[in-house]
Amino acid sequence: MPTVTARAGLAVASALLAAVALAPTARADATSTGSPTATATPSATATPSSTATPSSTATPSATATPSPTGTGIPTSTDPSPTTSAPGTPTAPSTVAPDPRASARLLAPPAGSGTTQQARDAADFVARTLAAGGHHYVWPGTTYLDGGNTVDAILALDGAGVGQSEAAAALAYLEAHLGDYIGTGGETYAGPTAKALLAVVAQGANPHDVGGTDLVSTLTGLEAASGRFSDVSAYGDFSNTIGQSLAVIALVRATGSVSDRAVAFLGSLQCPDGGFRIDPDASTCDSDPDATAFAVQALLALRSPTLDAPAAAAAGLDYLTGIQGATGGIASAAGPANANTTGVAAQAFAAGGRSAALARAQGFLEGLQYGCTWRPPLRGGIAFSPAERAATGAIGPGDSDLRATPQAALGLLGGTLATVSSEGAVSGTTAMVCAAPPTSSTAVPTASDVAVVDPGSLAYTGAPVGAPLLLGLVLVLAGVGAVVGGTVLGRRGAHR
Repeated sequence: MPTVTARAGLAVASALLAAVALAPTARADATSTGSPTATATPSATATPSSTATPSSTATPSATATPSPTGTGIPTSTDPSPTTSAPGTPTAPSTVAPDPRASARLLAPPAGSGTTQQARDAADFVARTLAAGGHHYVWPGTTYLDGGNTVDAILALDGAGVGQSEAAAALAYLEAHLGDYIGTGGETYAGPTAKALLAVVAQGANPHDVGGTDLVSTLTGLEAASGRFSDVSAYGDFSNTIGQSLAVIALVRATGSVSDRAVAFLGSLQCPDGGFRIDPDASTCDSDPDATAFAVQALLALRSPTLDAPAAAAAGLDYLTGIQGATGGIASAAGPANANTTGVAAQAFAAGGRSAALARAQGFLEGLQYGCTWRPPLRGGIAFSPAERAATGAIGPGDSDLRATPQAALGLLGGTLATVSSEGAVSGTTAMVCAAPPTSSTAVPTASDVAVVDPGSLAYTGAPVGAPLLLGLVLVLAGVGAVVGGTVLGRRGAHR
């Protein structure tokens, strides 16, 4: 059992590394997603001052709040929402959920095989969750990685299987909620939103999660600007992914979210249609992961302060514009990968972009470990072609554990606004293979390592590997300094 100081350090580390999860993702995030998804957060996020505290009135720079462009997704029979300048808060009111959102959930393309492949991925998720005591941990530690655990729960819900393990994982998260969303005066907006989303998807009571009312906790983190901000002595690490998750989770849990929260999300859109990851950045540089989450949030509601369908359409145009020839989408600081492509696939499904969805699913299918790989790997989805070649002989590796959950939901054409455990069965089924592999260790072929996505951005950061582990070691080693107010850098993920 770690000391109070160690727990505080870990909570901060989670927030620092989590500013991006989830889903996803081989990136680590201290916000919501808990996914340390395998995606890396852009360096644009400034290191918070040790004396900085969350500002209840912080708003993005005027130069970073362009009006979204693009055409709306609704048909001509859909009423058009009233528009106003993005980023302009209005008097607190509520935004009703858009009943058309569920209608935008697409079935996998006929004959693609994605349903079975997603269930194979779900079997991998259930096996690895159970092996880890019904939860995932940060690399090289025994500490709960709540974001990645939530991604796993959502993957099982989306696949409609593995509910015994999903329930066990949610129970573990509930029993250790403070280790994820913060404790002792520390509360992180992203993880709180992501935990709420998991509870709602599982059909549990969001007002009593181990004695915590996640709805009131999350709404209590909303600043006057509409931003869902961290309450922390170490600074505010909240970001666009956490804002998007908060909008989605509250719409699903309560049926509404404040207009100012929606307006703040809209203010984070860049001129090219994408969304920046860091609300405090001085420039507006679009981030693929942040855009995928924001689009799903926008398509889950109808707002009188923002033309959400038009903003979402512009975001989808941005994502399709950066999709590579193989269907993959690169993170802001890495290669085309399963996490970023997985959450983008969720956005494509929500927005009805069936062609882009099919291409993304094809990329994800190509990263799955099949029957030629050792049994422990089968069903899992590698973070990238390079990671698949590197970890395939010894895995499953940490990047496989982070990539598979978000990719599985993308394979199904599922979305965060609609994923649910309703109708799901308790168990999973192992991948069916005609014959055992010819050797105990599969050797990657040239085709396994030569898949290069022409649309990939420059690879400047590993998904989780050494940098993330080093970051954790440095944070843990400097816990005393952190508690004393030392400035720590942060790295985001879908967490």
